[in-house]
Amino acid sequence: MSTNEPVLPNDLERQNRANPRQRAQRAATREKLVEGAVRVFAEKGYANATVDDVLSEAGVSRASFYAHFPSKVGLISAVADSFVPLWQPMYEELAAMQVPDQVRLEDWCRRNVALYRQNETTCLILTQATAIESDLYWKIAGFQNVLIDMLARKNAALAHLETDEAGRHRAAFALSQLDQACYFLTVRRSQQDQEAAIVAMAAQLLHFFESEMARGASS
Repeated sequence: MSTNEPVLPNDLERQNRANPRQRAQRAATREKLVEGAVRVFAEKGYANATVDDVLSEAGVSRASFYAHFPSKVGLISAVADSFVPLWQPMYEELAAMQVPDQVRLEDWCRRNVALYRQNETTCLILTQATAIESDLYWKIAGFQNVLIDMLARKNAALAHLETDEAGRHRAAFALSQLDQACYFLTVRRSQQDQEAAIVAMAAQLLHFFESEMARGASS
């Protein structure tokens, strides 16, 4: 076999070789696709929307789409990624609370619900998609593991969560309940006393912190 056969550059190599203007154009096209997808998925529902619907909304060619995403699943994955910079700072703040108390947690929960409401469309789309796409489900589950690692890293009293499998499950359950509570208050727009729900949410979160910190102290 000849050793002089040309080697085709992969997508990352093509990006690295692109000039600044080309990279800016690629970034703009990707952003148009993600934003167009959010609008289409919100209007038609994730299950009913097609790649062609997104192309029409975004004004992007099919070739350009597949230069960025392998499928509709890849596109919804990018939507999930675009939400990370919004929620991650909130959870970094939560993890950094060395001695959480009811008042601080109520304030945090109130602001977290507000974040969900500001991004209601994205939250609804991701909930729909995770029920259908197993790859996205496991991606979101991976985000949860990142949050648990963050708790273990930023709070010495929770360091056991890094290796304690039962503790990681308890943390996962607490985070899932928190996410569901925020979703309920945001998407279902409960007409009951929201402040009472915030207080209950914070109390449940405080119970998790206090019980896990006690386990960490005794281990």
